[in-house]
Amino acid sequence: MFNKILFAFCLIAFISCDSSDDNDGNMTNTDFNYFPLSVTNTWDFEITTGTDTPSNESLTVETVSGTEFTLTSDPTDPAGFMTRILSGGALKDENGTLIGNGNIDFGLQGLSNFNVAIVNGTLYDQNANVNTELFSTTGTTSQTVDVYDLDITYQVRTVQQADVAQMVVEGVTYRDIIHSQLIINATISTDVTIGNFTQQVPLLDPQDVIVVDNYWSKDIGLIKSDNQLDYELRDYSTLGLTLPVPQSASILTTQNLTTYTVQ
Repeated sequence: MFNKILFAFCLIAFISCDSSDDNDGNMTNTDFNYFPLSVTNTWDFEITTGTDTPSNESLTVETVSGTEFTLTSDPTDPAGFMTRILSGGALKDENGTLIGNGNIDFGLQGLSNFNVAIVNGTLYDQNANVNTELFSTTGTTSQTVDVYDLDITYQVRTVQQADVAQMVVEGVTYRDIIHSQLIINATISTDVTIGNFTQQVPLLDPQDVIVVDNYWSKDIGLIKSDNQLDYELRDYSTLGLTLPVPQSASILTTQNLTTYTVQ
């Protein structure tokens, strides 16, 4: 009898401890920050696209009001993808997440003013599990390129990826890093007239045309952003159709932190 009672007490104690551990694991951790927000905090980046000569640009916190803030970039028309996003609208730091709002120009090759309205778009969530989709929005837009009226359907989404213990960027070792992705999937079609016959044809089948891997270091901010542009258009050359953009492209643009000042 004594052994049965002792076993029962041990079982209850084990279950109680296990339940407590589960609750602790689900608690939101906001004791630290992956994008420190104080006025005049500044991050300097080197931007490199393919074999082009690198350029330099910076982000500076301009205003802070509670958990909301704005950033400015130098130059005002930056080449860095994440510089454009982070300076393109209002941001919010809330419960371990970085949330963006604004009208963002994603700058797809050959397309001008490819603007997408982002409302409460989560860029990272330090408490999310790996492969958690943080944000998704879809839409359509139209543009005229040369003689072609292009109809574009897109999806923009962000996904939390696995943490990184440490990473070397421009010779500096950073630790305690979270990794998130921003992905743009697009489909493009246009009307083509051959003789007296007009038909809408697909130019770009659904593809992840932009995948941006962002790395954020604890108490420092964005340390690295790799922007991979990949696409392949359908080939209509046998029909005499000449497209105004390259048939395909694979271009990597890196945005590496060089210096920073944070409080």
